[in-house]
Amino acid sequence: MARGRRYEKLMGTIARFARIAIPAALLLAAAIFVPIKLFDQRGFERVEKLERDLAQIEETNRALDRENESLRLQIRAFHSDPEYIEKVARDELGMVGPDESIYQFPEGDKQ
Repeated sequence: MARGRRYEKLMGTIARFARIAIPAALLLAAAIFVPIKLFDQRGFERVEKLERDLAQIEETNRALDRENESLRLQIRAFHSDPEYIEKVARDELGMVGPDESIYQFPEGDKQ
């Protein structure tokens, strides 16, 4: 019976030690590893490069958001504005109305 109590007491001591020692060891490892990675040759350089990359990506996202909004406005205009549809048909597709004539002159001497 005494042996069982000693075993339980030993296991309790080991469990208490593990509850304290494991988090302490992880904290100590982080306290050593993080500064080493930050202060090594490329630590801060890498952080600065990542920040520059992030800023560039965010600017690209803002530009794409502006372009998306412009396209949304064009879509709305195509669905609701006949004058816009006519303007696009004339300017981009070269279309003319049924009562209109197109005159093309050769590009030659302009005297």
